Amino acid sequence: MDLLFTLIKTGLVMGLLYGLFAYGLSLILSVNKVFHVAQGATFVLSAYVFYTLGTTYEWPVVLAFLGAIAAAALIACAMQYLIYVPLARRDADPIVVMVASLLVVALAAYVIELVWGASVVSAAVPEWFGWSTTVGGIRVDVYDLSVLVMSLALFGVMHWFLTRTYAGLEFRAVGDNPERAQALAINLDRVYLRSMILGSVLVVPAAVLLSLKAPIHPSMGFDLLLKAVIALTIGGMGRMSGAMIGGLLVGITETVPLFWLPTEWGEFVVYIVAFFFVLFRPTGLVGSKRKPRSAKKPSDPPAAPRGAASDESSGSAMPTPVS
Repeated sequence: MDLLFTLIKTGLVMGLLYGLFAYGLSLILSVNKVFHVAQGATFVLSAYVFYTLGTTYEWPVVLAFLGAIAAAALIACAMQYLIYVPLARRDADPIVVMVASLLVVALAAYVIELVWGASVVSAAVPEWFGWSTTVGGIRVDVYDLSVLVMSLALFGVMHWFLTRTYAGLEFRAVGDNPERAQALAINLDRVYLRSMILGSVLVVPAAVLLSLKAPIHPSMGFDLLLKAVIALTIGGMGRMSGAMIGGLLVGITETVPLFWLPTEWGEFVVYIVAFFFVLFRPTGLVGSKRKPRSAKKPSDPPAAPRGAASDESSGSAMPTPVS
């Protein structure tokens, strides 16, 4: 029975990491309307920057963490101005935008191999990070507590930001209807950039914590990206609460079945559950039902491209509730 409780604890911890990754992905998707799969590149590059500053240059953990945040913000700015804005101005198809984002993930892996090499590296772990204790027969260490505290703190701060601050209300208004938001003098380009930066920075805590626990390798970003996408599929695309709920369910589904099944069957169960949601509940657990498709009237104005502000707009914007 202790093994079962340990698997549940491990699943919850991994689920919170998946939720953190998925939360940033969901924020960018809901505001920018871009499926930012290059988030995987941001994750792994942040981990390598943390490793370089903390291990190679022996910076304190806090300074190395801040350096990783700065790197993620710079990557977000580069993605927005060098890829998403030019593609939006060319009215690129969403599939083309997603392919460009996927190419960034592949390119990042080669850049990492060129700069840091293809071998696995490990970040220097401070002594205090090795503390652990036993609670009810279950081993709990600093890593577990750090993931729990960091995740709950970020989810709480982001909920406050999106519901209680003017900048957060701008995010929600633009995500609901960018044309009407612009009519209220909201700068779309500014909101898109802020959303990209904030969504990218949100993966840094997960990258740093995982770097202190496990070896760092070039493909780790893609591995976590896949689990984050599954978490969004289960929880609900573009829903903030869906990212957390989906991440926890993915973590539990990945670990708890190992109490009865061989180790290699953990991910298989996750994929089965993901297929179930894709086929029978594509909106996810907290996602809203999509409106039926209808033919577009000739008089309707064209939609503004995401990532670049449109020139004409009218009406008023009411932000959708954040859940």
